[in-house]
Amino acid sequence: MTDWKPFHRALDAVAERGETIEFWWRDDDAGRDSPALKRLLDLADQQNAPLTLAVVPAWLEPAAQASIAASAGSIVLQHGYAHVNHGQAGEKSIELGGRPVDQIAGELKTGKAVLEDAFGATFMPILVPPWNRIDQGLHPLLGGWGFQGLSVFGKRVSAEISPGVALVNTHLDPIDWRGTRGFLGEGVLLERLLDHVDADEPIGFLTHHLVMDEACWAFLECLLSAVSRHPAIRFCSASSLFSSPHLTDGEAA
Repeated sequence: MTDWKPFHRALDAVAERGETIEFWWRDDDAGRDSPALKRLLDLADQQNAPLTLAVVPAWLEPAAQASIAASAGSIVLQHGYAHVNHGQAGEKSIELGGRPVDQIAGELKTGKAVLEDAFGATFMPILVPPWNRIDQGLHPLLGGWGFQGLSVFGKRVSAEISPGVALVNTHLDPIDWRGTRGFLGEGVLLERLLDHVDADEPIGFLTHHLVMDEACWAFLECLLSAVSRHPAIRFCSASSLFSSPHLTDGEAA
């Protein structure tokens, strides 16, 4: 079993300095009813952990909508429209690119209306691109399409992707997508967590409930327990993170 003590010591050091780390949890590819979705929502409720669900509008099923709506601590973001690849052969998968802008805009606006109707105030107009990819030429258009924020994967370059559109990313994923497509491993993830302890932006943990194996679920439960109880961690909801951009040092207010 991997030793979690270095991680806890790093958090203790943060607390001793009187500082806090902002942490948030995003799960992608929601919308279809499944035992995995119910397990995810139950875990969030049991741990009293703020859960941000990226929901694919075209996938949304009534039973899934009801389950998500009944989860008190969950916030819904928009995961593209149909999670369909429009990239060219041999290129990386992308839904929000590779075709006319008006087609993308039409789908996103349709999907946004679906989620607003299904979830009301639980829905935030924040865009999560499928595969965490979006044509950068769309960035300045998002505000005009009614989106207040964007969330992808990796270190951000600024707190806003365009004027009035906040950028809050995820940084850690427990799945070995480029290898076994199973659990990446406790040791690797804890090392990456330690690398982010002193980051100048909220740390985002990204899960995919539909494809997680038992080792992923076990690590997630341990991580949620650790971060939800430590005084160095402020476990944030998406509503608090996207309400006002979190500026990093050197960025203009």
